[in-house]
Amino acid sequence: MEEQAWIGLYLGRSYVKDKLFVPAMKAYSEALGLAKEKRLYDVAGYICSYMADLYTYTKQRSEERRKFEEAAEFFKQAGNERSYAFALRDVAKTWAFDDSLSLVLCYMLRADSVITKLRDSAGIGVIANGLGNIYNLMGDIEKSKSYFIKSLNSDTIYQAPTYLALSSLYYDENILDSARCYLAKVTGAPANPYTLVDRFYLGYLIEKDAGDTEKALSYLEQYQEKKDSLYDKQKQVDIIDAEKRHDVTTVVQDNKKLVEEKLLLFALAVIVCLLLVVGYQIRDKKRLLEIDRRKKFLEEEKSRHKKQKTELEDRLQELTAEMERKAAAHEDTSEYKKEIIMLRFEKLRQSSLFKTLKEQCRKVEPGSEQKLSEREWKSLIHLIDSFFPNTCVFMKENTLGLTKTETKICYLSFLNLCLSEEAILLGVSSDSANKFRSRTRQKLCPGQKGSDINETILQKGW
Repeated sequence: MEEQAWIGLYLGRSYVKDKLFVPAMKAYSEALGLAKEKRLYDVAGYICSYMADLYTYTKQRSEERRKFEEAAEFFKQAGNERSYAFALRDVAKTWAFDDSLSLVLCYMLRADSVITKLRDSAGIGVIANGLGNIYNLMGDIEKSKSYFIKSLNSDTIYQAPTYLALSSLYYDENILDSARCYLAKVTGAPANPYTLVDRFYLGYLIEKDAGDTEKALSYLEQYQEKKDSLYDKQKQVDIIDAEKRHDVTTVVQDNKKLVEEKLLLFALAVIVCLLLVVGYQIRDKKRLLEIDRRKKFLEEEKSRHKKQKTELEDRLQELTAEMERKAAAHEDTSEYKKEIIMLRFEKLRQSSLFKTLKEQCRKVEPGSEQKLSEREWKSLIHLIDSFFPNTCVFMKENTLGLTKTETKICYLSFLNLCLSEEAILLGVSSDSANKFRSRTRQKLCPGQKGSDINETILQKGW
């Protein structure tokens, strides 16, 4: 029975390799059912881990987390402490994408405790790398560095991600020589292909800040080449599986045609002749009615939006005047501020640019360039500045030393985007977008975990 469960796991993995996800999930599910029935907890844990990886690929975050949690429980029951520690690490990763750093740290510390007891140097290095990244996101740079050094001392094989992380830390501190030194140690072919892509982009940032235009351009060209290569791989589709399903459908249809062809042929000929006459008239009438209906609907929508816009402007003027009067009388104006901000956000949501950007995030096509152009950034910044003039002054003064990317994060916060949508508009990976968001939050409100970037900007810029 155990051998059959392992066979099911390997069959599922082979399907995944060929991008046949439906058959892969079926093979995993059948193997997991057998493993649970026979209490084969170790193999059940591995099956759940691979099922979670499949959900990672399809971006079903909640299902991914659920399967990693199941894997951890199975490994614990099987007494497989090493795999249990890595399963806890994988659960932590899913919470990291939801910006729940306290939960991430809790799971990673549990994983560290388990792997340390085993004295598994390679495992200790992997977990230490994860803790270094977490403390970096939390703004505790010294702890982050110490865990990265611990990772390098423990794991002598998979060091590329740790060197890249240390290089990024020193770049953020503007210690370019150290950043360049650690970046040079990122060699070979890392297990994660994005590590190599991020290496080239970080190299571009370092050399650009150092003033070496030639090297910066070289890194940027290599970054673009590697990124395009990854996008090309992501564009692959499940062609084999589609062909198999098409073949089965074709066989069924052909058999049905052979049985019914003689009976239906005459009836179809008569029906087609009648439908050609009647159908044309009905279709033409429906077409004209649909045109009239759409025209009327568009006119009503235009009128409604115009009325809403006028009412919104009138209310804003009324509130602004009343707030100025209250301020002159040294009375509380907080409620007026809240309503004015709410109305300005409503104006922003009604703008064509806002709707265009939200639609752009919704219709993501792998492999195509989705990030905003410089012209689009200028349009977005101008639009938000026009609605929030006080915030505009705060952003231009830039007393907190925000970088260009961090300024963009601030402006994107007005659009109420999720992490993946921000990554699309910035043209970076979700991991990079998460780092940018965390660093911006640290500058705006140091020491405050989980604070809202947009709320903080509005408070500082009023």
